[in-house]
Amino acid sequence: MQANNTYEVNAMKRFMEQAFSACGVPVADGQIVSDNLLYAELRGIKSHGISRFPIYLRRIQKGAVNPQPKIAIEQRALGILGVDGDNGLGAVGMVHALNRGMEQARQVGICVIGMKGSNHFGASGYYCQLAAEQGFVSIVLTDAPPATPPWGGKEAYFGTNPIAFGLPRAEKPHIIVDLATSLVARGKIIRAAAQGEEIPKGWALDKEGFATTDPQAALAGVLLPMAGAKGYALSLAVEHLAGVLVGAGFGKEVAWQYGEGNKPANVGHFVILVKADAFLTMETYHKRVEHFVEEIKQIPLAPGYQEIKLPGEREWEQEQSSVVQGVTLDEDMLATFQAIAQELNIKL
Repeated sequence: MQANNTYEVNAMKRFMEQAFSACGVPVADGQIVSDNLLYAELRGIKSHGISRFPIYLRRIQKGAVNPQPKIAIEQRALGILGVDGDNGLGAVGMVHALNRGMEQARQVGICVIGMKGSNHFGASGYYCQLAAEQGFVSIVLTDAPPATPPWGGKEAYFGTNPIAFGLPRAEKPHIIVDLATSLVARGKIIRAAAQGEEIPKGWALDKEGFATTDPQAALAGVLLPMAGAKGYALSLAVEHLAGVLVGAGFGKEVAWQYGEGNKPANVGHFVILVKADAFLTMETYHKRVEHFVEEIKQIPLAPGYQEIKLPGEREWEQEQSSVVQGVTLDEDMLATFQAIAQELNIKL
């Protein structure tokens, strides 16, 4: 199916896989990254969806990302894994680390993963989803290039530093909490800049420290943390756990993937995996989760609301329809994808 710049999901996935392969990425790794990008795209998280695909390719092509990393996973202690992503694509290193971590957690009940030498790894909730499907509660943290200031400052130091939680259910959509500690994801600012749109006031400051609705000025300035000083405190904690603690870059050491140079980003990730039946039988756990969900859903509605949604539920519903409707590229994105197809001699 192709109509109005809309492509079948599998066709888009094949195209991205072929493009990654043409740039030296092993087939299995290209499948991981393409799946990661489509997870976000189909769930309406477009700031981390296929709009990231072109910059992933460009960074590989200019030598800023290693297309064939030798990912090193070291047993630091029982239930603790240290991972070096060898400057590979973030999703590739994280999926390898997550799979090893789940093996470990099955044996001892819990596993903590600290990863350095990585790159942008897409939507954090993707890894929570993978873990939930295997019966694990998960917490996923990642640092990022400087985007937000310490509270009271006007210069970026912390990344958008997402925090994600995966809470498994038996069959229904898993509960996936995925949020940036900045007021918005930087990807939303990047998309607004690319499309020539203004951003809402209150999202960002320009480089002089004044509020701005210009996305270009926002990218040159700083994003604001969510919840004021509380968001700053959370961002600091993520930067420490995913950067300082694990040996990855932190603060201004983390390179921005849209920059001109080819300096390794050295992004860091921090993951905690716990078996959902670590404290109860799995049957009891699932019963308690559904009772928990039922009580939340039965809370009386505030005016103007028709239903109480769980975190990740709206995105899951969006995914169900998106799989049928396909992936639509706006004019700029279509032109970019067509240029990639021509450059790499593959069919879009």
